[in-house]
Amino acid sequence: MRNAVSEVTGYIYIFGIVMAVLAIVSVQVHSMLEDMKRNVLSQSLEQSFRRIEHIVYSVAFGGMPAQSVEIELQGGTIYLKKAEPEFIIAFVNFTNSISNCQVDEGDHFNLYCLNLSTARIYEGDCVGEFDKKACVLNRTVGILRYEYGDWAISIEGGAVFSKRGDYSKLIYDPRILVNTTAGNSRYLLMTIPQMDGNLSTAGSGRIKLLVSEGNGEINFKRIEGVNFGGGAWNNFDKAYLMIRNTEHQDAWCRFLERFELLNTSLENTNCHGKLPCNCRIADLPIAKIEPDVDTNMLIVFKTVIFAQQ
Repeated sequence: MRNAVSEVTGYIYIFGIVMAVLAIVSVQVHSMLEDMKRNVLSQSLEQSFRRIEHIVYSVAFGGMPAQSVEIELQGGTIYLKKAEPEFIIAFVNFTNSISNCQVDEGDHFNLYCLNLSTARIYEGDCVGEFDKKACVLNRTVGILRYEYGDWAISIEGGAVFSKRGDYSKLIYDPRILVNTTAGNSRYLLMTIPQMDGNLSTAGSGRIKLLVSEGNGEINFKRIEGVNFGGGAWNNFDKAYLMIRNTEHQDAWCRFLERFELLNTSLENTNCHGKLPCNCRIADLPIAKIEPDVDTNMLIVFKTVIFAQQ
């Protein structure tokens, strides 16, 4: 009788070990399958978002009134978020002595108080320690975002980002560049699409997106011969490019760090008085625009509309 009990106990132990091994293997296989699915999904969606980014620019700046694109979803959610981020180009007067922004014919800049640390923009007297008068051109540009678990891919400001957890990387650069082909002059070009419309869908399967022109309005500014300390620009001490309310600060900073005519080594006014201050320590991605005597600036914002067909 004792031998029978012993055999039953042994079978139970063996069965328990087998089930434990099967459970471990099942978890590992499931994890491997999920990783493979995410890798395939991320590669597919990266290509799709690059294609969407190309279409956005074709519609916004290439003279094409509308274009459609199909993408494959395997779960997750894709949506358009219109309230952020905000692109800011600002010419700053540290003495607060300027009274208007009419530094050039047809100027699109407006006079505000600008907080040099947080990029808060407001009207009235500049009373804060880091608030200075600035001629500001700012637009909210929108985010097209796809989420699957802890991974996301998005378009903002014409750039494509991939983000897993807290780490974000730039996988397609924005159209911010320096053109040196126009004679002896250099042009700092910023062509930044603004994304609008209503889009939010989840699940699996193919979806078709239509990207079309906005209302036709182009918000642009061309500034000839930017050179602080000369001509009409005597009133300004610094110029900044700021990107407010983005979750990709490190990725934006990495792009700004390697960009000609931009300097990410900043002053204490950009970091609430902390030194040494730079783009990654600041509250938001920020860089000084440092033109020379032959530099011109062309800044263009153009709206495109997203809709699901």
